[in-house]
Amino acid sequence: METHIGGPDDDLSGSHVLTFGSPVAGVAYEKRLAAYAVIRSRTGAIAAVRAPAGYWLPSGGALAGETPEETVVREVREELGRELRIVNKIGEAIQYFFASADGKYYAMRAVFFRAELAEVPLGPGEYELCWLNASQPPPLFVHACHDWAVRRG
Repeated sequence: METHIGGPDDDLSGSHVLTFGSPVAGVAYEKRLAAYAVIRSRTGAIAAVRAPAGYWLPSGGALAGETPEETVVREVREELGRELRIVNKIGEAIQYFFASADGKYYAMRAVFFRAELAEVPLGPGEYELCWLNASQPPPLFVHACHDWAVRRG
């Protein structure tokens, strides 16, 4: 589900941000800042990491005081063992979801960047780099906001 939010209840920094998912009434959501990379191969495939729950765009949660740009570069280095070059910002979205591994509900504000991977790996990453066929209809990813970012980027 996609909706637009913005106004006095939007304390995730900003207004009129595209929102995915719907908050469950009466549930407290933990705010989470994140940044993700939309990386395409020469053939147009989309870079992804595979976790038990499904596929995600590379990157993830921000550390305290990190900019979205710093987050995406650090996370790609950790997850994939690769350097990243940011090309441009795609946009931002909010995703409401329940993380069963954490047992928590999150309101994630994610910043998405179009980016390129360095050719030579630095070393092993935490996850295997997977390439998904971008011509497949959504959903490709666990979070709908990731599919949105791929369509935009």
